[in-house]
Amino acid sequence: MVRAPFHCTLIASLALACGVASAAPPQFFSKGHPVQLTRSESLMLDGRYHAGGPKGQEFIVLQHDQRRGIVFVPFVKDDGSVIALSVPSDALEPSPQDAWSDLLRGVESFRDGQYDQARRFLLRAAQEEEYRALATSISARVNAALIAKQRADAGQPQMLTSALQPLRDGAEQLTKIGHYTLAFALDQGADRLAAGIAGAPQSKLNLPEVNQRVATATKGLARARQALALHKSHKASSLIAEARKADPARPDLEKLEKRIEADLKEAEERFAAAQSMRRFKKGAVHALTAIEHGLKRAADHPKLLTLRKEMESLFEERTAPPVTPQLISASGSSLSAKVLEDGHRLYTTRCTECHELELLDSKSMPNWRTAVAGMARRANLTPAEEARILDYLSVAQSGLK
Repeated sequence: MVRAPFHCTLIASLALACGVASAAPPQFFSKGHPVQLTRSESLMLDGRYHAGGPKGQEFIVLQHDQRRGIVFVPFVKDDGSVIALSVPSDALEPSPQDAWSDLLRGVESFRDGQYDQARRFLLRAAQEEEYRALATSISARVNAALIAKQRADAGQPQMLTSALQPLRDGAEQLTKIGHYTLAFALDQGADRLAAGIAGAPQSKLNLPEVNQRVATATKGLARARQALALHKSHKASSLIAEARKADPARPDLEKLEKRIEADLKEAEERFAAAQSMRRFKKGAVHALTAIEHGLKRAADHPKLLTLRKEMESLFEERTAPPVTPQLISASGSSLSAKVLEDGHRLYTTRCTECHELELLDSKSMPNWRTAVAGMARRANLTPAEEARILDYLSVAQSGLK
């Protein structure tokens, strides 16, 4: 009987297309395939904002609703439960192809009974030197079993019984070299072929342990990506460490771990710079910039957060100063205080729903207009509300100079 624990819905198999040209027909994203955001976008739950996703964040497709132009992707909550969030289909594209992804998708396609797709992905993975030996070995076992399955269907079940043993042995060998996700998917594929075959060899895996390892690695990878989307590198670090302990040979986990380490290193360097700059009489502004840049790499960096708290009044002055006669006069604006106060209110309430406020001089006004336009679209702000925010930002930025 084929086992299908929950995490198999998190990693299955995909279609490769994204409609981008107006002249081309809409293309379809299949269930289970990896995609990534082409722009910053809001992830919605029942039509309401649930989380933000930056450009480049990766997901696994659960369903593509072409009629509504949305794709459902999994989101792992802190308690480990999985919910489906929606994202506009025109904000997605296939994730870049790599040999590991092909290898994983090939074994998972075999698990799911998508045999032509399994052959294609395994063959492509074998073209890369790094995974050639592993992909070739798995492919040979899979192909032999599929040929035996055809003969079994023609009345020679003993052929399949013999061909299943190398699959069971291969799954066991994969666990010994730390490839638990591949092992479990290969073993499940053997289960599918063995269904109804008397005397078929049984799994050689410690199934409860392997199931738990794969679930931990799969959840950990998804949650680490989600944490990075929020620039929470400290949280991502602990999540990816747990995932790597569960499935130590997965290269996508190792790759993400290196990226997290680089972010944490830069955040630590920014903290050291901020500490140094704040000691100088005119270094406070430079310290604020260092803190802001550091928090963009690790928004949950404990020392940076403590330092930001210590300099909170200066941050308010440089990110969202209150509307005062002095500010209006310094900016040379003719706008009324009421208009500017409304913009300040919108900016400090609506914009902070998704992220911390940035230093006003971190962007030019043309760049602020681009940023606010993107936020307004995702936050469903009216054109009037967007204009009020931009009026306030223009005056606040000019008033600081």
